[in-house]
Amino acid sequence: MEKKSYVVSESGVKVYITYKDNMSTDKDNPALRKKTEYLREKYTRGKVKGLSRLGSENSEDARSWDLFRSLQLHNDMKRYYGLIGIQDDFERILFWGLDPDTAEFDGDLKSVLDDVEPPDLWKLQQTEPDIVLIGKLTVVFNECKLGKPGINIDAWNRKEEFSAKHRLYKEKARLFFKQLFIEDFEEKGRRYYQLMRNYMIGRNLANRLKKEFHLVVIVSEKNSARSGLTHEEEFKNFCSNLVDDSRCHFLTWDHFK
Repeated sequence: MEKKSYVVSESGVKVYITYKDNMSTDKDNPALRKKTEYLREKYTRGKVKGLSRLGSENSEDARSWDLFRSLQLHNDMKRYYGLIGIQDDFERILFWGLDPDTAEFDGDLKSVLDDVEPPDLWKLQQTEPDIVLIGKLTVVFNECKLGKPGINIDAWNRKEEFSAKHRLYKEKARLFFKQLFIEDFEEKGRRYYQLMRNYMIGRNLANRLKKEFHLVVIVSEKNSARSGLTHEEEFKNFCSNLVDDSRCHFLTWDHFK
């Protein structure tokens, strides 16, 4: 058996020199290769400088790809739909906005992003939803978290203060969030930053496609959110701020074993 080479980072995380050694499904896909070419997807310091983040043993992107690409290739997406209690006919999937068959960024998603996050303000990077499933009836956004076992991770929060461009979310959030969330936007918007963006972008994409929207988080039970709460508790707190939280779902990686 060929030996897989890796580097152990200063924080004790194993990062494979060849990212494909950390993956098991369709490793040569052009969409996967395209993601690794982004500069932001490479480590910038320490022993692992220059290596792909997909090579980390704690990479949720690598795990998400292996899981959902496998479900797709084995025509087994009904299993996933069953876990979140919906019935639908799967049509297509996007990984970080990319179509795995063409490696192109989805046009409908890009149009929504340009409205929510104007390119002249989001010059470096707009939001990249982890996994988007588009079915006949539904659009499902999956926000995936893994992280080093046993620690509190920056799950969905934003550490930095909001700038003027981030406050654009405040006006758009009024359609989907309760008044108390809007009034405390600086604190709550930063605490649930990734979830807020996924929810708003997902709702807008679903509306554009005339489909029902669902938000799913997939997390590890071996770590918790930065707040110190379990991921499930933190997610429930986020959902309590929504006008309609009936289509939000919590899963762990163990559900797919």
